Amino acid sequence: MRPLFLVSDMKHKNNTLIFVLYDGTQNSVFEGQVLAPLLKKKEKDIVIISFEHNKHLENKDFISKKHIKLITLKKYPFLGKVVLIPAIIQLKKVLKQYKTYSLIARGPIAGYICTKAINQNICTSFTVQARGLIAQEYKYAHKDKKNLLLRLIHSARYYQYHALEKTAYQCCIKLPNTNIESVSNALKTYIAKQFSIAEKHITIAANDIPKPIEKKQVAHWRQEIRKKLHIPANHTVYCYNGSVKPWQCPEQVVQFFKKKQTKDKNSFLLILTQDKKQFKKILQKSEIDQHAYKLLTVNHNNIYQYLAACDYGLIFREKNIINWVSRPTKILEYQSVGLKIIHNNTIGLLKHNHLKN
Repeated sequence: MRPLFLVSDMKHKNNTLIFVLYDGTQNSVFEGQVLAPLLKKKEKDIVIISFEHNKHLENKDFISKKHIKLITLKKYPFLGKVVLIPAIIQLKKVLKQYKTYSLIARGPIAGYICTKAINQNICTSFTVQARGLIAQEYKYAHKDKKNLLLRLIHSARYYQYHALEKTAYQCCIKLPNTNIESVSNALKTYIAKQFSIAEKHITIAANDIPKPIEKKQVAHWRQEIRKKLHIPANHTVYCYNGSVKPWQCPEQVVQFFKKKQTKDKNSFLLILTQDKKQFKKILQKSEIDQHAYKLLTVNHNNIYQYLAACDYGLIFREKNIINWVSRPTKILEYQSVGLKIIHNNTIGLLKHNHLKN
């Protein structure tokens, strides 16, 4: 009988790295958490297979990256495993084009589709990236529904997502040369316990963590940006990098700074957000001195320069399992420029960090 993953320990000139995602290339984290790590890969041939509502999506970013090819497949609303059959058929058809490949799936939905479409005889390795808890995230997003019928519908949908997560993770570890890649130890522990999976099958992701920026570069940016924003060198700068979504606790961030500013007039708040209008209302309501903060929208490519101008990074979250197991990109960005992080003890990744609110 032909062994499964026959080519797993061999080097193949024609081996292709295939990355499958179901949340699309238009997702806000795609640039930093999907594309950036792939660009660091040594493989010459990389293919991103993305399920999109608009199958004919054009993404100009891939034109200049000759070693990365984008293939878009039709995405249908998730209404249970049966609805994923067309996705499985589409992926199978694409995978048949490759003589040998290694496969990475982002999240349990993509992971489930891959477990059904994969050719075990020619796949060298298979990784399912666990980046969160889709069932718990769905439950959290619909927790305030008061209508009984809607609550019943959302409860049924929650169990659909939960069943899919369980099936996806349990199916993938039955395949040789496969692992689940978690973003945090807290998520690893949750998956192992909740879905009855041995922790030996779960690794911690490291390839998508930004490298620390050299101190000389950080010092240069600090001086440059502070001068640009007219922030005195002796001011203590607190940074909030995020949105006004309720679970990111923007009001709590502003109130925290208000207390700091009352005690120390040399305190300054730098807010980097895409939600300037909404944040401005929160700041006006708090009656913080307008000279004590800057509200900016900064291109992702320049974010580290502005973070370097700060002393502390603020990250507050609501107390919930989805936040506890997460690894927010903001934490990684803060750490890359050496900021001390102030938090409210709702993220497991920071439980040994002593700068709590």
